[in-house]
Amino acid sequence: MSLNWNPREHLLMARHAIFWLLIASPTAMIIGGAVALFVKSLDMATRYRWEHEWIIYLMPVGGVFVVAMYLFFGKGCESGNNLILEEIHQPADGVPLKIAPLVWVGTVLSHLFGASVGREGTAVQMGGGIAGALSRQLSRHRLWTGQHTRTLLMVGIAAGFG
Repeated sequence: MSLNWNPREHLLMARHAIFWLLIASPTAMIIGGAVALFVKSLDMATRYRWEHEWIIYLMPVGGVFVVAMYLFFGKGCESGNNLILEEIHQPADGVPLKIAPLVWVGTVLSHLFGASVGREGTAVQMGGGIAGALSRQLSRHRLWTGQHTRTLLMVGIAAGFG
């Protein structure tokens, strides 16, 4: 068995790895920090609900507020996780940054009033929204492609979920 070593190929692979390390690391740190703040705010809301059990009676009010928030500010964010997955498979308009604060506030309010909603989907959508915004900034560079956008969205999802 002979070892076929091609220095040019290895140099290109190293360049590719360094490129993504320089982009993915700060992206993951930003998303990780945002999700950590989200989890902290979720814990505070849940603690408040347990200390003030009467607030569960205001769940319909909280629900109306979350629906109104999406109606007035959430255009383009309605499909949530599906939007991010669609953008990975067939990039179109991108994932709007506003999805991150909308889903953050909606989930915290839902927990505050006692609704049963998960936190993983919220973290994924926050990661996708932040990664989508960064990708739009990087797309101004002539070398940034749709494949780069797909990869960065996957980085955002992984960072949010992680």
